Amino acid sequence: MCIIETKQLNKFFHSNQILKNINLKIKKNETVSIIGPSGSGKSTLLRCLNLLETPSSGEIWFDGVEITARGVNIKKIRQKMGMVFQNFNLFENKTIVKNITMAPIALKKINKHEATKNALNLLEKVGIANKANCMPSQISGGQKQRVAIVRALAMDPKVILFDEPTSALDPEMVNGVLKIMKNLAETGLTMVCVTHEMNFARRLSNRVVFMDGGAIVEQGPPDQIFENPKSERLKKFLLNLTIKLN
Repeated sequence: MCIIETKQLNKFFHSNQILKNINLKIKKNETVSIIGPSGSGKSTLLRCLNLLETPSSGEIWFDGVEITARGVNIKKIRQKMGMVFQNFNLFENKTIVKNITMAPIALKKINKHEATKNALNLLEKVGIANKANCMPSQISGGQKQRVAIVRALAMDPKVILFDEPTSALDPEMVNGVLKIMKNLAETGLTMVCVTHEMNFARRLSNRVVFMDGGAIVEQGPPDQIFENPKSERLKKFLLNLTIKLN
């Protein structure tokens, strides 16, 4: 079953076309990694999926509803589509537990006690329950990203979008966040992840989408993308990665 679908999606910034006729289907319970060089439109596509960026033309469907149609309540849609940003986007003047409980209380009308209990349970699962009453300035970058993931999970979403969730982290912090994402993938949560972490894309994705120049160049199972790429552009991209790693 398809939970997200884009049809002929285009995005312009003034005269610059960032996305070019994107047709993409995301199935329920699927983990999809979007890879490609910087400036290829990956993050713009992700931000269009929940209308943080407004498409210039085309359609986006989520859970059977065209969310680009007039009159759609996008705030309600976003309650079902969590987003984790590369720079965490936590409220610096609120404790960790308050960062997590604000949206469930305000948007889903969950009472404070229940929201707090759920937040503490989720923090326990990611190994930082002891940080519940800390301020964001008192925890590390890796811990902040765990909080950002918990904040998305607290809304019980159908999909979580990850925008390069490890790019702002020190290398030693990356593995902890990737382990949490691995656990989420194994629960069957639908995830779409823009990433430069090729190991994550290769080992944990059901499908990998390669973008370049604002277009989807190639997509398929990880083994196909990394072991038997069809397009010359993807072959060159992977070769450059190998050279850099060596």
